Amino acid sequence: MNESTKSTYQDKSKQKENAVNAKPKSILEAFEYIVELAENSNLDSDFLHKASAHIKYASRKLKLTPVQTVLLAIFIDRSEDHNIKISSIAEYLGCRTIKILRLAGDVDALEAKRYVRAARSRTSVCYRVPPAVLESLRNNKPYVPVNDTVSSLDGFFERINLLINEKEDDELTYATLVAETKHLLDQIKDSHFAKSLMRCNMDDDEVMLFIYMAHMYVENDDDNIRFDDMDCIYDENRMPRWMKNLLRSHSSALFANRLIENVNEDGMARSDAFKLTEAAKEEFLDELNLSRIGRSEKDLILPDSFPEKRLVYNDSEKRQIEDLTSILGEERFRDVQTRLEKAGMRTGFCCLFYGTPGTGKTETVYQIARATKRRILRVDIDKIKSCWIGESEKNIKALFERYRNICKNSTTAPILLFNEADAVLGIRMENAARAADKMENSIQNIILQEMENLEGIMIATTNLTSNLDKAFERRFLYKIQFSRPTAETRARIWQSMMPCLKDDEALALAQQFDLSGGEIENIVRKQSVSSILSGKETADLSDIFDLCRHERLHTSHPRIGF
Repeated sequence: MNESTKSTYQDKSKQKENAVNAKPKSILEAFEYIVELAENSNLDSDFLHKASAHIKYASRKLKLTPVQTVLLAIFIDRSEDHNIKISSIAEYLGCRTIKILRLAGDVDALEAKRYVRAARSRTSVCYRVPPAVLESLRNNKPYVPVNDTVSSLDGFFERINLLINEKEDDELTYATLVAETKHLLDQIKDSHFAKSLMRCNMDDDEVMLFIYMAHMYVENDDDNIRFDDMDCIYDENRMPRWMKNLLRSHSSALFANRLIENVNEDGMARSDAFKLTEAAKEEFLDELNLSRIGRSEKDLILPDSFPEKRLVYNDSEKRQIEDLTSILGEERFRDVQTRLEKAGMRTGFCCLFYGTPGTGKTETVYQIARATKRRILRVDIDKIKSCWIGESEKNIKALFERYRNICKNSTTAPILLFNEADAVLGIRMENAARAADKMENSIQNIILQEMENLEGIMIATTNLTSNLDKAFERRFLYKIQFSRPTAETRARIWQSMMPCLKDDEALALAQQFDLSGGEIENIVRKQSVSSILSGKETADLSDIFDLCRHERLHTSHPRIGF
């Protein structure tokens, strides 16, 4: 053993000795000592004995078992990682992964109490610690999830929407989704919806499927729900074959109760696509007082939902963005449109924000919306595109039709935002032979035509202008390039996000690290998390430099070609 290794070993031993003898004064302090002692311990009896005071303190505070407390301490120690794996915990503890897998019940208990959230795929499970948990522990309090009682059908579907989003992100199992849904139904058991559903006498799986289809109609006005849409609520994103067979054969109680029917296309019933019957809509959803207008506006993003941010631009960007923001103010915009219409010109405003990732394109749209008090209809391009022939084209037409309806029934036109629009604004294929290429061309032709007829405001953001079709370029009235910030601009960004930085400190960071605004924000967020864990109110400059060094993935790849 050389002197350096010997010194490191002695330091480690001293740290562990200090951890054994220390008396915890807070949950985070107890966790710190637990994690220190747990390293390479194999969770053996010696570790449990040495860490007993810290485990007992945190267990009592959090009302967790000793094993759950130890596991949570290790999760908290890795809270900056949003993809914590059981194997990494096992590696830290110096034991086999299977030993931690044997403690799956304790991990599940932490998930049930919302101390950790799980993302599940077919091949793996990863965990993360929500920021709200860190904040509670910093205040030396157990985390108590917000669990507001649902008192109306509208509130019920809002909560169902959140649950399904969590399931789509693999943060819930199907069993948990069903259990949570039953709990919500029990809260509105006196509603007409819940009573009608009870009279149908269906099993839990059929009730869940009906509620999902009702959710699709309420949230998206969706009358064409396919098997691949339903997959998202099941484990491994795969609907059980027996359930598909029940629907295909009309053996499900959903058909017996006349709640759903097959979608008809060109006079033919599709065996893989379904919708709520008109009778079901009237019977079950009448108390929502749904209207087409109401549904179409349901998921618009409100301007005051965006926190105000002071963005830093170069002189050219600043001038163009200020001009555009001024034009999109309601009174001026209405005046401009009137003048354009009198001159026989198109009244719609199509704008393109382009530049490298992290330069503030999307955030600028949000701040323009906030400043002009305009809502945003954000386009989910992944949901527009479908593997079904003709379905993608139908989706994009429905999107623009929906936007037109909103504009007609609103005093202030919202912003139609195509974020990261590279996928739909690319160069059209000549003499396209493949079905995928033909679909792309059809989508692009529809968008081009809709841009010609647009009467509102459309903003598209993209990182790749080299792939932009010339026909699109011509239809964008305003094209604003977002450049990577200069050192001077980066220093201003640093100080805008971390006012505690001195001028020379901000300049040093800006000169040493060529980071985008988005990357700087990431670092500031990570520093905030670290301060929550450590309890330090002021930032350590050396820590910030270290975070900057690790912000980017420095992977080397062999060169191919010349």
